[in-house]
Amino acid sequence: MQYNNIIKFLDLPDIIATEIISTEDRYIFIAEAKKNHIVCPQCGNITNKIHDTKWQNIRDIPIRGKLVIIRLLKKRYRCPYCHKRGIPEKYESIDKYARNTKRFDKYLAKETVSKDYSKVARENGLSYTAVNNAVKKVVDPLIKQQVSKLSQLKAISIDEFAVLKRHKYGVSITDPINRELIDILPTRKKDDLIDYFNCWEDEQRRQIQSISMDMWRPFKAVADAAFTHAKIVIDKFHLVTLMNRALDEVRKQVQQTVNNHQRRKFFQSRLLLQKRAEELTDEEHEKLIKLFELSPALEKAWELKEEFRDLLQLDDVKEATRALKRWYKEVIKSKLMPFYQVKKIIQRWEEKILNYFKNKITNGFAEGINNKIKLIKRIGYGVPNVMNLRRRVFNAMLSY
Repeated sequence: MQYNNIIKFLDLPDIIATEIISTEDRYIFIAEAKKNHIVCPQCGNITNKIHDTKWQNIRDIPIRGKLVIIRLLKKRYRCPYCHKRGIPEKYESIDKYARNTKRFDKYLAKETVSKDYSKVARENGLSYTAVNNAVKKVVDPLIKQQVSKLSQLKAISIDEFAVLKRHKYGVSITDPINRELIDILPTRKKDDLIDYFNCWEDEQRRQIQSISMDMWRPFKAVADAAFTHAKIVIDKFHLVTLMNRALDEVRKQVQQTVNNHQRRKFFQSRLLLQKRAEELTDEEHEKLIKLFELSPALEKAWELKEEFRDLLQLDDVKEATRALKRWYKEVIKSKLMPFYQVKKIIQRWEEKILNYFKNKITNGFAEGINNKIKLIKRIGYGVPNVMNLRRRVFNAMLSY
């Protein structure tokens, strides 16, 4: 290969290749620094006097499906002016003591977004530890950079996710306004969360105006303890989930009172019932009408669900308050116990629910993060270590 093509092939700003060796599975570049001098860190003079040299293998991004190894001639210089010896070269593209180029570390980090670490390690002839270290090196500074944005926050969302279902839970902290991930925490325990937020600067906590969350009491206790100036906003998506669960409970109750043929119809309609009214096709609407002819109670349950959804679309808090009072009355008239139980929950949290109409933030972005976490867990075969999971989530969310 011609000399100019070798240089272009490697394409690093501070390293020049003098030779390339191609084997079946890899390219080996014989290379050295482009500069043949350094500035003495002690006296500031320029020197080109070499003290000693050594060869080191550096990994770089694959080319045409082959592994790339840079056989780098590293030089140490001596200064004839102040007599300092053993002055090492510095590289823009390689960190001190590193065995990978910076871009190879980034390449490995990006690969782990869609593949588990073991697969990335196998594909690149590396150990699991080497891949894990590369991801740490790339992602950890980005996490610090993201956490430094706390001073700009006006609102936060707090949402839990399962690390090990029914056994271990973590919490995602997000910015619902700018739709950014702030942090992933390895616990949802009240005292641990209070300790975490108390590590924020007082000014950072004082400037938080709203906190979006579900109706889990420990989250409220955390907000009351750490963010005394903030308004709690109950996430509307959790309210819709409550309505759908109550509707499904009514469906199950009705299903137990009909014959086998009708029971099958009710079972098959469970997802259709939860669909938004405006999204129903004509055919689906007809199916519901026939179903409601068999059960007026189920029809009323569906109407209560839809009325509450309509309520959440209102813009004015006074109008929403009036609509909520009307909804309470409809629930009482319906005599449907699942909705009566939901009504009691809504009344208990009414003030926090109505805060949504003053400041329309939700956990929508946080739920998206939680879906991303589920995907990452599938790719990584569980990823039970929360701090590794934290790093992987940030790796998937942040750009570099």
